[in-house]
Amino acid sequence: MPSQLTVFGWHNVESTWCFPVTGSGVSGLERQLRQLRRYANVVPLEQALDALREGRPLPPRAVALCWDDGYHDNLRLAVPVLEKLGLPGTFFLVPGLLSRESRAWWEVAGWAFARSSRDRVEWRGMRLFTRGQAGRLCYGKASDVLRVMSADAREEALADLLDRLAPEGHPGDEDLFLDWNDAHELIRRGFSVGSHTMRHVTLAQESPEAQLADLRLSRERLEGELDVPIRTVAYPFGQSDAVSEATREATLAAGYAHGLTTEFGWNTGTTPAAHGRRVMLDPHIGFVATLAGRVAGRLRTDRDR
Repeated sequence: MPSQLTVFGWHNVESTWCFPVTGSGVSGLERQLRQLRRYANVVPLEQALDALREGRPLPPRAVALCWDDGYHDNLRLAVPVLEKLGLPGTFFLVPGLLSRESRAWWEVAGWAFARSSRDRVEWRGMRLFTRGQAGRLCYGKASDVLRVMSADAREEALADLLDRLAPEGHPGDEDLFLDWNDAHELIRRGFSVGSHTMRHVTLAQESPEAQLADLRLSRERLEGELDVPIRTVAYPFGQSDAVSEATREATLAAGYAHGLTTEFGWNTGTTPAAHGRRVMLDPHIGFVATLAGRVAGRLRTDRDR
């Protein structure tokens, strides 16, 4: 039977403005990782992807672990659990966030809804509520609009949204993310890093030239600052409207060996090098519930085609 690799991915460990966590995220994450260690063979991500490309066998039930965005609690909470369990992990970092040259718009928008001084606003033809569950749903609607914009258009649209929401206080979004010293600490403690683009752009919404420039600059900046080879990129958002054929071409042209989407599924030797699949998890939701929901969603999508 051909080798298969399941790549599990997370973002945060504890709650953020964008990613709320019910209960303790770190205990949920440890429970998930213990289950994986017991029932699967956890392997280093990049080595496993190389093996698939080269036709070398992987152990049965091979899985790899990774985290996107570079949240600070990855180092503070996830890394100690990985060390305790003796598991490898890869962290996909955004140089713009590490250097504080960019801001995490999804967290800023989440803060603006949570701390809005208004009960509802009108924005881009939508009526958006800010309180309770309706507020969370409307934040999701606004994020879906912002996500499929180019970086320049998003910056303008986000500024307009913030002006309408008139949030109180400060989001503290810079404190949510690692800096360069933290990235060095990940390397020192034996973990791998990869690229998550230079500014966390939605690649497919940029021109082919801009995609190539962003991917190349991110790799070069990470390699220059951390003195390690950067051969794998995880695409921000990673869905079909965030990854195009131009994205895959730019990934290889920018010097990466592997590109990972958030498309649900498993990887084999025939999976395109620049279009790997992952199973994205929340630390407080168990595997059975997550996988059942993703499979059901995939079946609904296939049925609607």
